[in-house]
Parts: sequence; structure tokens; C-alpha cells
Amino acid sequence: MVLSDRFVIRHQHMLHIARVVIACAIALFVIRVFDFPHSNWALITIIVVMGPISYLGSVLTKANQRLIGTIIGASLGLALYLLPAAYIMLHDFFLLLILAVAMYAVKGKHSYAAVLVALTLFLVAGGGGGDIAVAEWRAINVIWGSVLSIICSRLFFPSRALIHFQLLVTEFLQLSSDYYLMHSKHLHSSVQISDYNLKLLSVNLAKQRSLMEHIYKEWKGENQDITDIVIMERRVLSVLETLINREWDSQNAVQTIRENSQLIKATGQLFKRINKLSMQVDIGEVDQLLTDDIRLLSITYETFSTIDSSENMDNFTFFGYLWLNHELAHHISSISFNLSKVFNSEHFQRKK
Repeated sequence: MVLSDRFVIRHQHMLHIARVVIACAIALFVIRVFDFPHSNWALITIIVVMGPISYLGSVLTKANQRLIGTIIGASLGLALYLLPAAYIMLHDFFLLLILAVAMYAVKGKHSYAAVLVALTLFLVAGGGGGDIAVAEWRAINVIWGSVLSIICSRLFFPSRALIHFQLLVTEFLQLSSDYYLMHSKHLHSSVQISDYNLKLLSVNLAKQRSLMEHIYKEWKGENQDITDIVIMERRVLSVLETLINREWDSQNAVQTIRENSQLIKATGQLFKRINKLSMQVDIGEVDQLLTDDIRLLSITYETFSTIDSSENMDNFTFFGYLWLNHELAHHISSISFNLSKVFNSEHFQRKK
């Protein structure tokens, strides 16, 4: 069903419920029409694969591994039935050997498939002289249940972790620019602004980190590209926290800060750069921001020749403020390069 990716993310919980219910409804229809033996295994598979997670990449990964693990486990289990019934010791030897190999692979990338190989193997051949027809139907039902999970996850409201990440990064940059502007207005006027809810930025970053494992399953590039964005956002937040939480107006140097028109214009430009960057991430067209394009970085100690060069606390405070703004500018320039590597693709570009 055609819904915008952003709409699906904003309503992903309810749409995930609908997706699972639709998949189970289709499975029940198939079961009622064809009356497969042991068909409850198909329903169990749908719930296990789709139930805990809503992101498409993770669902497909889990469904594919369950499908592959079931096919391999069932094939190996059925192969053991070729051994004569009198060779029970040999049967158990091969059973344990296959189990050992599967368990060895549990720590790897395909750990879920390895577990399913072992599980299906014992369902099919663990009893030695079990009912082979039951084992066959269990495997068949798990297979078509996995296939149905894959189809429904793709067709009905697919929820993409990468799009969720894009929205969160956009929000993070927008909030950062808003707080930076509020701080500048507060610093350069007598207006008291207390609505600095920096916890929103921390919560945003926590959501991004929780998405990492799902994003990596959808992202076709290097995982480090995604990680670098989150690292740079953490640095931006750290500088903002220091800038905002420092009581600059209690320092004598605040008057020097307020009287520098160059500094006021430069911080205003940096706000616009951050705000523009958030909009570019939102539409999937990010420009790389060079340090030469940031006016703030052209302001150095030498720029203010009228300031006394002696070592006093006023100057330390002023240049400490300038240094923090420089750090923020450098981080914004760096993150623009990270963002352009990830979001400048057709996958992220908003449809006009």
C-alpha cells in the first residue's frame, strides 16, 4: 500500500500492528482454504518474525535467516532418515555433529539462521524414529509463513529505519540551530530565556543509537558512515551544552562580546548554516560546508586589536567564548561532509 515513508514512521506502531494482523489474516485464509496439517506453525512463524520489530531491514533479515535455517535444518534432518533404523548410534553422531557446527556459527552474522538449523534439525530428526510426515509439514509451514512475512513486510506500510534516521537527524540539527539562536539572543540582550530543553537533543541521540542495528541492515554503504554522523552530533551537543550552560552574563567580558558587531553577524550566519543544513538533510540534498564559507572562523584573536593582550580574566572569558564558537563551527563543517555521504542519494530525496 502506498503511503509516504514519513507518514509510516510517524505512525509506525499502529501501522505495524495492522501489518501483522493483515499477514495473520492472509495466513488464516490460506489455512482455512487448503487445510494444511500442523498449519499453526505458519502463524507462529509470522508472529516470531514480524512481532517484535517493525523496521523492514530487520524483518527481512530475520525472515530470510528463518527461511534459510529451516530449509537447511529440514534437509539435513530428512537426510538422516536415509540411515537404516539399526544405525541409531551413527544417526545420533551426525545429529550432534551438525548441532556442533550450527552452534559454532551462532556468534556470527547469521546467528539466527544457525539457531533455526539446529532447532529444525531436532524437530525433524531428533527423535530418531519420529513421524517424518509431521516433520515435513512443520518445515513446509515455517517456509511459507516466512515467505508471507517477507511479502507483507514489503507490501504493507514498510517502515524503514533509514528514513527514521533521516527524520531524527533533521530534528537534531533544527533543535541545535534553534537553541544556538536563543542563546545568541539571550547573550546580546537583556532578555532572559530559560527554555533550553537540551534533554530533547539527548533523547534524540538516544533514539538514533537505538536504531543503529536496524539501519545497518538497510544501509548499503559503510556502517562507519552512519556512526560518524552520530559521533559528530554528540560533539555538537557537547559544545552547545557548554555554551548555553555557562553563565556568560555574570562575567565582565560579556560586554565585550555584545559590542562586537562582527561576532554578532558571524554567529547569526552560523545559525543560518545549521538551519539550512537541517533542511537539506530533510530533502536529501546536502551541500558540503567548507570552513572558508563560515564567517565565524575568520574571526581570530588578531581580529580584535583593540583588546588588551595582558592576561586578565575578561580576555580569557571572551576568547573562551570565541573558541567554543569556533569548535561548533568546525563540527558543523565536518558533519556536513558526513551527512552528504549518506543522504545525497535517491533513496532519501523527497518526492516533489
